[in-house]
Amino acid sequence: MDLREYYAKIRAKAETIPDAFVVIVSNATADGGRDGIKTEVARQLAAKLLAEDKARLASEEETTAYYTAQQAALEKAGELQEEGRIQLAVLSEAKLEALAKSLSQARK
Repeated sequence: MDLREYYAKIRAKAETIPDAFVVIVSNATADGGRDGIKTEVARQLAAKLLAEDKARLASEEETTAYYTAQQAALEKAGELQEEGRIQLAVLSEAKLEALAKSLSQARK
């Protein structure tokens, strides 16, 4: 494919996308892409994926369902954090490697 043609196709797709961020739905691809995965991406990335036929724009219903699911997940995470069930820890790389090593030895 000619690069000028490729980038012209991406620009043309970007011009048809009205918002700065949109929800796309992935298509199955030969290189392992899974069908039906919804993701919110920036206009330029959406245009690139559309031009390469790796995704399509989500319908209005799919977009609403995506944002509803995201909101529910955010609320659930907030509830778990309030209950103290989510704990975060910052580990140095050395401590993380030591922890991984001890876990692998414990599994043996």
